[in-house]
Amino acid sequence: MANVQEFNKLIAEIKSGTFRPIYLLHGEEPFYIDKLSSAIEHTALEEHERDFNQYIFYGRDLDKDVMMETLRKFPMMAERQVIIVREAQDFQQWDAFEAYFKQPVATTICVLDFKYKRADQRKKWVKAIASSGLVYESSKHQDYELADVITGFARGMKYRINPRAAQLMSDYLGNDLEKIEMELKKLTITVPLSQEIGVDTVQEHIGISKEYNIFEYINALADRDVERSFRISQFLGRNEKNNPFVLTIGLIFNQFSRLMMFHGLKQKDLNSVQQLPGMRSSYAAKQLVASARKYNARETAQIISLLRIYDARAKGVDSGSVEAKEMMKELTFNILHGGALEV
Repeated sequence: MANVQEFNKLIAEIKSGTFRPIYLLHGEEPFYIDKLSSAIEHTALEEHERDFNQYIFYGRDLDKDVMMETLRKFPMMAERQVIIVREAQDFQQWDAFEAYFKQPVATTICVLDFKYKRADQRKKWVKAIASSGLVYESSKHQDYELADVITGFARGMKYRINPRAAQLMSDYLGNDLEKIEMELKKLTITVPLSQEIGVDTVQEHIGISKEYNIFEYINALADRDVERSFRISQFLGRNEKNNPFVLTIGLIFNQFSRLMMFHGLKQKDLNSVQQLPGMRSSYAAKQLVASARKYNARETAQIISLLRIYDARAKGVDSGSVEAKEMMKELTFNILHGGALEV
């Protein structure tokens, strides 16, 4: 499974000039595959060595005999040669390379970009690569893992990020790792290396309004702050294009799902709360404990049921001609009343 710490370690290894003879980069998350493959492509050879020693193939067009011949060639006026097979999942004859994968040529680096699907690790050719090279699985991250992913990315850039700021970024940017990395790089331009990336910096430079944003809305609901909840909900409803109602429902659902898990805990101490999905800091755990005092288990369950109804309505089921801003107002009212009203 894709792991940011493992990814950072591999990137550092590649940049230091340490290479494996074969890399099988596979899985449903293309981000790590692309980054590792690109790092090898731009690091293993000097620019003047690439014309005669770097080969890029595509799985759908790959000829088995040409590939085998290229693998066994020796580099020209360079320490090594690099072969990269993009979209390697489209080639169906990797079994024929089992013997080579067991005993690869020491001066050849072979990279297989096996994207959007997992390689069958029961196959002998995959096991051969695992014994002589590296098999790296790049899996999609769950939403509750994203704050940790952002922290890991920041660490890879030699920066520190506040846990709440990391959670804010994950909630706002979602599971788009390329966009997360890009936004983090923008932040590192404005924040000194010695300074922690904080919530204010994230809000200012990623374009999240300090008061009128979905995260402050969820915080207001969690606090059962009626005035603030309605004030922010009206703003979000009027700006539905930038605050899609479906996305809003999903983020509220995450909040009350965690609250439901809290109510199900036998031990409700902070340590136990921090073990829940999405609880990546003592601050977040304390917020959840405080919210649990405002919504009991019955109300929380009713709100979750309510959110499922509104999710369907937001997608056009039994919504009639009701606009998103009106549904937003209704939803806010019903949540604050414990989800008990008819919709």
